[in-house]
Amino acid sequence: MAIISAPIEIPESFGEELAAVIAAKVLQKVGESIKAEDLPPYPTKKQVKQILRIGEERINEWIIEGLPQIPFGKETRFDREDIKRFLNNKKI
Repeated sequence: MAIISAPIEIPESFGEELAAVIAAKVLQKVGESIKAEDLPPYPTKKQVKQILRIGEERINEWIIEGLPQIPFGKETRFDREDIKRFLNNKKI
């Protein structure tokens, strides 16, 4: 079997365009997996953990990092829009 080789010219912008396409796909998949829109307007800590599929440690880290809380009797609630803003600010 003979091997044939041929030079291929790739434009300099190809790498940047490819990176942009990959980044967009990754963000899309992350957006699909993070279901912030499925949260009620003022979810409890338990609801946030269940819907976003995170543990107690992760939500406590977010609170330490500045996720606003709403004291509501004996439980803590959150504003869905605050959660969405917080997660959007964590995007790289």
